[in-house]
Amino acid sequence: MNAASSSTSPAASGNGPLLQMLLGASVISSSAVFVRWVGIGPGASAFWRMALAAAILLLLLGQPWRPGRLRAWRPTPRVLGLVMLSAVFLAFDLWMWHRSIVYVGVGLSTLLANFQVFVLAGAGALFLGERAGWKLWVGLSLGLVGLALLLAPGWEHMDARFRLGVFFGLAAALAYGGFLLAFRAAQARRGEAPNEALQWWLCLGCVLVLGATVPLGGENMWPQTAHDWLILTAYAAIAQVLGWLVIGRAMPLLPAGIVGLCLLLQPLLAYVWDVLIFHKQLGGLELLGIALSLAGIFLGLARGDQPLFSRKPR
Repeated sequence: MNAASSSTSPAASGNGPLLQMLLGASVISSSAVFVRWVGIGPGASAFWRMALAAAILLLLLGQPWRPGRLRAWRPTPRVLGLVMLSAVFLAFDLWMWHRSIVYVGVGLSTLLANFQVFVLAGAGALFLGERAGWKLWVGLSLGLVGLALLLAPGWEHMDARFRLGVFFGLAAALAYGGFLLAFRAAQARRGEAPNEALQWWLCLGCVLVLGATVPLGGENMWPQTAHDWLILTAYAAIAQVLGWLVIGRAMPLLPAGIVGLCLLLQPLLAYVWDVLIFHKQLGGLELLGIALSLAGIFLGLARGDQPLFSRKPR
């Protein structure tokens, strides 16, 4: 997606983009819920998220077989290489994030994965010459303090599975940051290729990586029940297709601060679903830690006038 131009504002386009952002952020907040509901392994569910999303994109959005569209759906070798690189990062991000969901829960895993904001900002400051600004450093400090409040009390009593889930969540944030950087570079060079085409190639690349690596972990790749097929199809259609398209189209039309605030709905609502659906118990210290972490992530998202076109939803 392209960064918002100076001539575009919510006032000029009405409340439509804002409502789309709120809808998209609310929709994608359900991602981790689907992973908990499905009855197959975390790696296999990541594979089917991308495989089914590729089929949906191809059938409903792209239709590259139509006259005159096939050429536009074939990016240049350089762009395709960047998309495939981003697919490797995203595949490992999903592989680790799905395990974090299973090990630590819907809310915490989603919050941990959203720390990719700081990974992306750090890479921008170190390698792309972007100015970090005070908001990033304050946001990072708040995020770390909030995370400490969530994890430090009782850490010594947590089992190895929970600790591994925390590690997987933070590692997923690191991999997701790599994905965003690579996919941002691909989008900047895509030329006439539609964004849907890049997303389809991205899904295909993830399918290839996950299809080759997931069986090595001993997981059964094939869903065994109609219930699992239904959950996986809904997961792909809602999180990977609908969420990305709605947010991607609204994002360039809104100021950075509004986009950052809207995207906070994802980890916030993930905790709501964790409490309502999976009966997660939250104490006062945990609520404070969540609030500080969300505030830090918001400052990381809304720092300065940095473009937000590369900050994708999960």
